[in-house]
This record gives sequence, structure tokens and C-alpha cells, in this order.
Amino acid sequence: MNSPSFSVPFIEISIFFLAAFTLAWVLPRTWLGSVFVRRRLPPGPPTGWFGNFSLPSSYQWLHYAKWKEVYGDIIYVYILGNPVIVISSAQVAEELFERRSRRYSSRPIRTMVVELMGFDWLFSSMPYGRRWKQHRSLFHRHFHRLLTSDYYSVITKETYTTLRNLANTPDDFAHHLRRTAAAIVMRISYGHEVSDKGDIYVTLADEAMQGLGAAGIFGTFLVDYLPSLKYIPAWMPGADFKRQALIWRKKTRAMIDKPFQAVRERMADGTAIQCFVQKELEKLQQDENLNPNYENTIKNVAGISYAAGADTVRCNIRELFGAYLFDLQTKRAQKELDDVLAMDRLPTFTDRSELPYIDCIVWECLRWNPVLPMGLARLAASDDEYDGYFIPKGTSILPNVWAILHDADVYPDPLIFSPERFSDQKRNDDLGINKLPWQAFGFGRRMCPGRWLAYESVWFTIACILSVYSIERAVDENGLEIVPEVVYTPSLISRPMPFKSRFILRSERAGQLI
Repeated sequence: MNSPSFSVPFIEISIFFLAAFTLAWVLPRTWLGSVFVRRRLPPGPPTGWFGNFSLPSSYQWLHYAKWKEVYGDIIYVYILGNPVIVISSAQVAEELFERRSRRYSSRPIRTMVVELMGFDWLFSSMPYGRRWKQHRSLFHRHFHRLLTSDYYSVITKETYTTLRNLANTPDDFAHHLRRTAAAIVMRISYGHEVSDKGDIYVTLADEAMQGLGAAGIFGTFLVDYLPSLKYIPAWMPGADFKRQALIWRKKTRAMIDKPFQAVRERMADGTAIQCFVQKELEKLQQDENLNPNYENTIKNVAGISYAAGADTVRCNIRELFGAYLFDLQTKRAQKELDDVLAMDRLPTFTDRSELPYIDCIVWECLRWNPVLPMGLARLAASDDEYDGYFIPKGTSILPNVWAILHDADVYPDPLIFSPERFSDQKRNDDLGINKLPWQAFGFGRRMCPGRWLAYESVWFTIACILSVYSIERAVDENGLEIVPEVVYTPSLISRPMPFKSRFILRSERAGQLI
């Protein structure tokens, strides 16, 4: 007897099973959500049976900052089986992420970014555990605070190159700043010399990071709420996210694989330059006891050094030029530089202690528009209670870093770019205001381990540029100043939108120094 044949199209069968799988995911979690309601959850916007469908899709940090005015520092949202808490207070963040770090040091798995786009190597997003510890340990071994001075020569060389490039093509300042940030980390990690005009590895990394920025904030894609959607075939109608993920995945793999393979090839032909990857691969070759998987750890850590470092450096420096570098504040910074350097030489790191106002500028750049305004999500590893509120196990905790660094009680006039707010830290400590904005680098055990190198790179670049250049507003065809509109991208990595400025040598002597 022949087997029965089915006339139902395959696509309808796929949708049927997908719908069944989705309900199997959502309904139990929705039932659990109703159980949570019996306990006192933090306040938040009204939610229905399946959750709240009015979450902001862009500039989430600004929307959540407005919600803070209505619901307070800790806001609860429930959507499609996913409990989410948004934190907009330094006090709450410090309590959960630092004092209770054992419970809040893990990360939720983001299906779009990690599983579909291939960012499983990004150890800043790895769940807390053995694999994350291996990656962080290796990173820390080379980028510890006490080792930052080992990289001063690289930072100095690339920054001085930028000064020359600005003299030749000042209108391309955005490209030059991008090149500086990339050149520092590419030289340290891969021993690769980034060219002045264009570089294949930098382009690959930029394209991959654009994808991460677009997809990185929780809830940008529905598959983050409903992981079962990842099983939809890419050719199906409505699976645009799957097709886009495949495009981004190719760029992600190219970013991590190609520069690493280039180092291996240079090592094979004896032309390798000393760098992080070369040192660690040599160690792997010489130590038979090391796990072969250690090579993947080396590759991943090299990739994170670019992913984290380059954007932090270039975004903060570009922000500076768009934010305020005109008139009185510029003159104060340059007077301090002139008093120390006497226009007789360029800055060095040994001048750091005599240039405190440059530090104030860097801190205000970090505070005013943090590169990661929504930080990186944490995961509640177990049920918890804070201030009488119940926090269910499995809740994603989103730190609104932008709101924390724009708290008017801590940073008076928070929307004003004012480096002077950090000039008297003793007075600030006495008044409990203007704390140094370390939150821009994260919290507790998951704080950015490369923050020292990033800070030093930003500090030195700003000091060097201000020592020889005056930065002025661009002018239109009628000679009138163009006031730059300070606008930032709405993505996970918030970058300043393009704007125009003029870089003018301060004197003939400045040109000679360059």
C-alpha cells in the first residue's frame, strides 16, 4: 500500500511548525510572567498578555531617560516572554553590578548578533564562565594598566602621522582620526601598518562593526524576543533579518580571520613584526601543554582589541571637535599646552601631570555622549530582590549609561559640554557631584579591560592636535560660519554624524614641529 501524499505546500508546513514552536516558547514564559506579577515587580509601562509592544526602536537611551521621570530609576518591561529591567541610576547599577557581581556578571545570549551574525567570538558579550575567563585573562595579560606604557611609542608614532595628514588634507579630518584609532590597535594586535589612504583590514572591521551597531541593542530584531525564528529558512517571505544576518556574518568572519591569517603567513616567511598575535602564536608553538583551542582564543582577543578600541578612540575625539572646540575653552587648553611646551616641541606622555585640563576634556568627552549609551546587557543568574522589588531569574538588565551620566543631581547642567566640571575633584567629592564617568567603560567584573589604553590614546591625540592646530567652524560660500549640528547615530555604538570643521596651523613654528 502506497504511503499517503500531502498536498500542503512546504512553506505552510514550516509556518505551522514555527508557530507551534513559538507558542511553546512564549506561553510557558507568559504563564511564568503572570506568576511574577504576584510578587512586587518594578514599575513600568502598561503590558498586555504577551507583553509591551511600544518599546522604542531608536535612541533607546533618550526614551528610557524620559521613562525614568515617570517610573523611576528601575523600570520593568515584559515582552514576548522576556523580562527586561532598565536601570537609569548609578546607585542601582553599582549595587547590582558591583556589590552583587556574582549574580549579575553574565550576559544574555542575543540570537541575532551571536548566533546568526557570528559574533560568538566577542568576549565582551560572552556569558560569565570559563570561556569568558580564558579570554579576559589573555587580554589582561597584554593590556593591563601597568603595561600601557609599552604602547606609548606606537600611539606617539601614529598620532604624529595624523598631525602631518591634517596639514596636508585638513578637510579629511574624519578619515584621519579613524585611521589613527585603527592604526594603533592594528599595530599592537597584528603588527600591521595601516596606510594613510585606505586599508583592507580596517574596511573589513568597519563594515562588521556597522552591523553590530545596527543589531546590537536588545529588541532591534524580533528574533531576539523569539529565538525560534532563527530556524526560518532565509528564502522564506518575511525572513529579511536572516538574509541580512548572512551578509553581516561574512563581514564578521572576514574581520576576525583575515588579519589573523596574515600574521601566520608573515611568521611562516620570517617577516612577522612583533605584536600580540605573533607573541601568543609563538608561545603556542613552543608549549605542547597548551590546548589547541588556545589559537581561537588568540584570534578572538585580537579581534576584540579592534572592535572595542578603535570606536572608543575615534568617536570621543570626533565628538570633541563637534561639541565645543571654539573660543574660550580652546584657549584655556592651548594656554596650558603653551606654558608647558613653549611651542618648542610636541607633547609626550611625560607631560601628562602638567596638563590636567586635557584630562578634564577627555572625561567630559566620555560623559557627554558615551560610545555605548545603553551599555551591554546583564543577565540575572537567579531570583533577586532590590529595594523591595522582585527581579526574576533570566531577566535582562539594561544599564542606561547615557541617563546615568546625565543625572542632574550628579552632573549639574548635564547637557552642557563643560570640561571645567572636573577641574576640582576635591571640591566635587565634598559636594558629591561630577564624579569621574567610569560608567562609560561599564561596571564591575565586566568593565572594559582595555579602558586604560583607550583613555591614553584619546588623551594623547587631543593634546597633540590642540598643541599645533586651531579648530574652527567651517564657512559657507558667503564666508559665514556653519554651526555644526551635534547629532549621533541611534545604534548600539553611537557615533557623531558627519560635520565640517577647519584645522588651521597655529603658527609657522607649529608647521615646523609637524
